[in-house]
Amino acid sequence: MQPEEYYDIGDCVWTGELGQRDWNRSLKGSVLLPLDDGRVAYVASRYIVGNVTVFQTPAGQLWIDTGSRDSTAAIKHAVQQWENSAVHTIVYTHGHLDHVSGGLLADQQADANGQTRPRVVAHANVPLRFDRYRRSAGWNTEINRRQFRRGDFTTEWPDEYRYPDETFHESLTLEIGGEVFELRHGKGETDDHTWIYAPARKLICAGDFIIWAAPNCGNPQKTQRFAREWAVTLREMQRLDAEILIPGHGPAVLGADRVQKLLGDTAEFLESIHDQTLALMNEGKALDDILHAVQPPQRFKTSSFLQPTYDDPEFLVRNIWRFYGGWYDNNPAHLKPAPTAELAREVASLAGGPQRLASRAEELMQQQNARLAGHLIEWAYAASPNDTEIAAVRTRILDTRAAAETSLMARGVYSEAADLSRQL
Repeated sequence: MQPEEYYDIGDCVWTGELGQRDWNRSLKGSVLLPLDDGRVAYVASRYIVGNVTVFQTPAGQLWIDTGSRDSTAAIKHAVQQWENSAVHTIVYTHGHLDHVSGGLLADQQADANGQTRPRVVAHANVPLRFDRYRRSAGWNTEINRRQFRRGDFTTEWPDEYRYPDETFHESLTLEIGGEVFELRHGKGETDDHTWIYAPARKLICAGDFIIWAAPNCGNPQKTQRFAREWAVTLREMQRLDAEILIPGHGPAVLGADRVQKLLGDTAEFLESIHDQTLALMNEGKALDDILHAVQPPQRFKTSSFLQPTYDDPEFLVRNIWRFYGGWYDNNPAHLKPAPTAELAREVASLAGGPQRLASRAEELMQQQNARLAGHLIEWAYAASPNDTEIAAVRTRILDTRAAAETSLMARGVYSEAADLSRQL
């Protein structure tokens, strides 16, 4: 496909004629797409791999991010076909693997070609993230296998990283080859996020502040995310009147009106969930009440760029609660709970046995009450973990729940649990 065809697909994703999955399916490996005057391009890669933006300057290339472990070589090849100059500087938008894993390869290639290694710049929290990743490699391997269930993200978590040479806290201005690039920090999906503004081009590299989906601000298996601060950063971007925005994932957004709408609607989405949650917390409501009360604005149900395909708005509520209120959910039984298996056996005894719980769970699924069915089948399974009939019911319920979910997060959790009970 030619670049123009990808631009057309991106336009159809914006209008809603196509979805982001169609964009991903259209990408064969890593595809470089020139923008502006042809001296800047971004490389889009299939599946869950961050975009890489490349600026050509007289001093060499500026890369914004580097891709994942299994995409970096293809990204580098795509860039070399376009312009084979040396990489002068790399800026990490944040420390997630699909954005930084090519840093080591960039050094290796520079060494092999007798070139100076590129300077790497990032927020001051990126090295702290890398340190944490090294301490928790086993845990990260497990949760990424559960979340993604395929490809590069299911392999062993790395323990080697290309640390930045230069860090900053709030802002940093780089001048490379006579062009100015403004780096600014904001909290959102992570606490180490950088977004970049190229004023001469009116171009924003937004990192994962924009991913062509409802913001990934509630991931149930990851560290704290920052809904209010995320919205504040998007409002800051809005004030620049940019004409091009390259997101962390998905097609570039072209035109000042579209950029403004993208930033404004995403900020409002976050502000609404944050403000609803905090208002109910201030009224003394329990987490259980808040989870079932807060909803995103109705008008975003049909938004082409705010669909819950990756994260789920309900999970955002939990993260906002955690930010302001810790982990206690206002249910005293959860403060120092009994072991799950012991509770399950007691409930099963009261219900007439684990099989009765499993049978009732199936009835509830037939009545479209998946949430309540989920509780009962987990009690039945915990009370009688070696019962193959109960395991089969659990598998059917979890498979059904996974198929009904829109978010990758929820599908991964349900599917892995189904696979485990399927093995019994």
